[in-house]
Amino acid sequence: MDLPENELQRYIKDNGKPMWTAHNNHNIRYFKEEDIRIITNNYNTFLGKGAFGEVYKGVLDDNSLVAVKKYIHNVKEDFAKEVIVHCQINHRNVVRLIGYCIGENALMMVTEYISRGNLSDILHSSEISISLETRLSIAIGCAEALSYMHSQMYGKVIHGDIKPANILLDDNLTAKISDFGISKLLSTDNTLYTTHVLGSIGYMDPLFARSGRLTSKSDVYSFGVVLLELITRRKAVDGGQISLTENFTQALAKRNKIREFYDVKVADENSLRILDGIGKLAAKCLAMEIEKRPEMKDVAEQLRMFRKTQYQSQEKIFFFGWVRRSKQPPQNMVQIHKNRGNQVLKAEVQTQEVSKVDKDVHNVTVVRDRSSKLYSFGSSQGIELEKLLEASAEVLGKGKYGTTYKTTLHDGSTLIIKRLKTLDVPEAVFKKRIVAIGTIEHELVVPLRQYYYSKDEKLLVYDYFPNGSLASNLHGKDVKPVGWETRSAIALSVARAVAFIHSTNAAASHGNISSSNVLLTSNYEGLVSEHGLKTLVSIPTLLADNNIAQKDDVYSFGVILLEMLTSKSPIVTDEPDLVDWVLSIPHEHWATQAFDKKLLTNKTVVEELVQFLKLAIHCCDKNPTMRPAMAEVVQRIEGIRRFYSWE
Repeated sequence: MDLPENELQRYIKDNGKPMWTAHNNHNIRYFKEEDIRIITNNYNTFLGKGAFGEVYKGVLDDNSLVAVKKYIHNVKEDFAKEVIVHCQINHRNVVRLIGYCIGENALMMVTEYISRGNLSDILHSSEISISLETRLSIAIGCAEALSYMHSQMYGKVIHGDIKPANILLDDNLTAKISDFGISKLLSTDNTLYTTHVLGSIGYMDPLFARSGRLTSKSDVYSFGVVLLELITRRKAVDGGQISLTENFTQALAKRNKIREFYDVKVADENSLRILDGIGKLAAKCLAMEIEKRPEMKDVAEQLRMFRKTQYQSQEKIFFFGWVRRSKQPPQNMVQIHKNRGNQVLKAEVQTQEVSKVDKDVHNVTVVRDRSSKLYSFGSSQGIELEKLLEASAEVLGKGKYGTTYKTTLHDGSTLIIKRLKTLDVPEAVFKKRIVAIGTIEHELVVPLRQYYYSKDEKLLVYDYFPNGSLASNLHGKDVKPVGWETRSAIALSVARAVAFIHSTNAAASHGNISSSNVLLTSNYEGLVSEHGLKTLVSIPTLLADNNIAQKDDVYSFGVILLEMLTSKSPIVTDEPDLVDWVLSIPHEHWATQAFDKKLLTNKTVVEELVQFLKLAIHCCDKNPTMRPAMAEVVQRIEGIRRFYSWE
């Protein structure tokens, strides 16, 4: 069946539209060829080429970046089926389909642009360092997406070609599954038999290759191969030979022999048990008896347990000053040690001499020596480096920019230390940006007190807030009731803080607004933390899109409003995200289905919650140009609170 252009478009709309309504809160756009030429600037930026065709970078009217896949095989029926399958999947770990084009010269698909390329290139064609934590996060993201496709959708989707080349990574190395060219949508039966066997050598389920029997367990097999590549950093197919799965399975039978396969860069003493667990899980996925393979939801759960185990193994760390046999250490030298095993962090820092920089230079106090510096911002001298190194610390959380520790000094005082991830910015750029961050003063923005910089370690020092974050107060295990009056006041504080950040510069934005980054004072006033950190960890070319970054902040603020209205976490495993969930509830059912029932104390409060929900939905509009400015958001919240007598 080779459908004419008009009939093909009708076929896609008729077969895909029912599911678009059920699973997507954005419209799948139809582009004309002239639209594509404008978006891609006449196909100016070539991204790559695959078996399907070519990929070009483009920019939409709202300045969002897209990838345009131009197909070389003009099989319109196959193209239509791919669009129909892809448009029905709405998951944070799946590349979002934006639209398609049926032209006289080519069939094209428009998807969101994913900045860091595919997992295969990063694993096998680069020297990028990837921690075990990041590899686990990649695996969990893919597993959760497949679990969603297999069991959470209206109709089961089998991807059919899971492999590292089809797993894209964004700027934060978050995994996004792509390429649904041979995917199948099963409406009722869980098994599909076909004589048209397609897939990738080394990743294809051998049972499917032999019998043509395609099930969700076929994706499980392919995912098992991906797991092996993640922990070994070896190719599934090398020199034309499918060697990795066979050799690993044989080594598994010899117990500790599998440890010879692990990537030495992550196979330290503290990680071996987790790597063993991942390896055994991969072997289960690769079982030749299809009934013995786990479901993807069970795979995802097991991987989350591995991540939790790794997290708990790092729950407590201690910074020791001098751990040497000699009474006197080498002059001006200390080391940072972990309390588990004999592992020593690479950071070596020298003791300090305090000197003042001229007060005209940003009011910064510098603690310096030949190779290390500790800066204090504002009038406070801050703590001495040795006292920081001698302090005990516990992990509070791991986020987009690094790990956060609660640090207790010998005198009993408490600070927050953020240990940054590997940076992509040069040292001179880092120092320029950190000074800009440290000299920002606003009562609703958490100030940066000090920072330490060396080649291997970057530490930021903040005040400690005993009431924790808004996220922990809303979603933690032992949450204290937070009434609506307090929540709306927190919303106003956060809105004012973000509006202030946006007012400092036309391109200024926060970049990571979330309930985890809203800290609560003793009076439950909300202060925004982590301001400016995106400029420390982002590569310069990615900062060029700041003209829409403020609108991204507005969206994130809208999500915080939804959290406060519903008391639900923004991301729940194997379920649509919070925005999608709220948008699926009819307006007339908001009071009974959307709001946290503990907030519904009277009719007046319900009316106020409705006004806040309308504002939240406006902030979360899928079209960034339709979202309000933060200054407008502040005015609307002030108006709502005034009307309902909170102010």
